[in-house]
Amino acid sequence: MLIRSTDLGQQVRKYVLDHFLEFSVPPVVEQIMKRFRLDRGQAFEVFQWLEAARHVRLVPGTQRILMAFPFSAVATPFVVTRRNRRWYFANCAWDSVAFHAMLNEEIRIGSQCHHCAESISITLANGRATASPRETRVYLSLPAAKWWDDILNTCSNHMVFFRGTSHIDDWRSANPAAADAALTIEQTHALSVPLYRDRLKLEYVRPSKDELVAHFAALGLTGPFWNL
Repeated sequence: MLIRSTDLGQQVRKYVLDHFLEFSVPPVVEQIMKRFRLDRGQAFEVFQWLEAARHVRLVPGTQRILMAFPFSAVATPFVVTRRNRRWYFANCAWDSVAFHAMLNEEIRIGSQCHHCAESISITLANGRATASPRETRVYLSLPAAKWWDDILNTCSNHMVFFRGTSHIDDWRSANPAAADAALTIEQTHALSVPLYRDRLKLEYVRPSKDELVAHFAALGLTGPFWNL
């Protein structure tokens, strides 16, 4: 195996995120080959390592990056804009909020209600949120233990914004879920901190399952829905 330690994987992981940050799109495998002096098989092996470690998601059946959390390589309903006016697609509602934890700077989120498609606008600064409508919620319709069963489906269909609890109630009546959760924007930001705060650093380490469950509990998020 090419990766005998995490060193190369971490270097490529950071390169991918830095590329997204600068250009709003991921690097292609050929750029990885040139930058790290790898052949195609070696570069793909690194991509597979990153995917197994839950740092990226590839387009199924390809060597192309689809997600490098929180960045999306394709258009989504979750647009994040920095004060320098550079903007990005996020993978889901949670990932859009997580940009604030990752960048540690003010961001704006433009999105739509998953139920009615009306606009939602959010500003996050210093861990505090200003949302329009004020009742905007992040809705999670899959329990935590199932998020990674199919992360593409989870992000696309199960981590979304609603304009308020009445919209969630209307959605639930037509789309019942076995278990779900509705979070404020600030709760979602707090939830994202250990996963995203240091993500742009070379030495970033994804929190363990036990660390995440403990973090959930510290935020008052307990019970079967939050068990990993």
